[in-house]
Amino acid sequence: MKNIHWLVPYKINHPDDIVKKNIASIRIRTGLFTLPIFKSYSLTIDESISNINNINFLFIGKFPGNRKDLFDKWSGYIKSQRDKGKIIYFDYTDSHLLQETLAGKFYSDALKENDQIITSSETLKTNLISKFKNVSIIEDPIEIEIQKIKYNQNNYFLFFGHHTNLKYLFNVIPNWDSSKEYNLIIQTSEIGLEIIQEQSRFIKKPDNLNIQLQLWSITNMLKAAELVSGVIIPGDITDNKKNGVSHNRLITAFALGLPVAATRYKSYLEFDNQFADIDNHDEFKNFLLNPNLYSSRLKIVQNKAKNFTKEILARKWLKLLKVTSSAN
Repeated sequence: MKNIHWLVPYKINHPDDIVKKNIASIRIRTGLFTLPIFKSYSLTIDESISNINNINFLFIGKFPGNRKDLFDKWSGYIKSQRDKGKIIYFDYTDSHLLQETLAGKFYSDALKENDQIITSSETLKTNLISKFKNVSIIEDPIEIEIQKIKYNQNNYFLFFGHHTNLKYLFNVIPNWDSSKEYNLIIQTSEIGLEIIQEQSRFIKKPDNLNIQLQLWSITNMLKAAELVSGVIIPGDITDNKKNGVSHNRLITAFALGLPVAATRYKSYLEFDNQFADIDNHDEFKNFLLNPNLYSSRLKIVQNKAKNFTKEILARKWLKLLKVTSSAN
């Protein structure tokens, strides 16, 4: 049996525990390797490797920008595999090479021309293709079953996301429609909830907007989706850190059966005209006043969302593994 190891910035007691982690790209992408389709492989997932000589396939998950202690360790594992002529698989889901950060330095040092690099969006692939030979796209899977389309009209809206996305939300809140009372449910990590509490006095919240804070989980997100009229996904297309962001949150919102207002990231434009432009003041206001205008478009995008199930994306990873290993 061949051995697969995923390097991730966590200590993992059992591979199934990876699906409980808060970094979405690690949880939903590495987590695919725990599915039955990979049962013919032995899988380990951890920030360390007990015996590098036993590893046939080394996958590098997202390198954390706050873990200097992992820089030399992971670099050593990669060098060991490379010296043996083995393929290194990099799951590259953010534009790290554009950043002067610890993560940017890690990827600048670690990525080599012949490595297998897997991105989550066409933009990320485009950014890499001139320097690297083997760049593939495997999209993020959705974590939930596709829900029935909802037609709520109750002035409740939902934001869900990693704490690093909160700054975009803080920029949108002051532009909220002031014509009636609204409720916004914000679901994020424990760190995110702390950030909101710390910065609450600086957020220019209109008096007609009531905010409810909740810890994000799939269960909490599904419960909130039954109550709200739509989802908001604010962002910033000029932010280099978001250059190449996947469409996972947009697809997830569609899968929830809810209309969406979002920033027009490049990866979102596949679904152009099927969500409201949150950065267009008039369009966002119209969305808040009547989100059901976008409900009629959800059937089309939910059909597209079926292409991003865990099972379909796991088969893409398995195919990549088999094709590259047979060619090596």
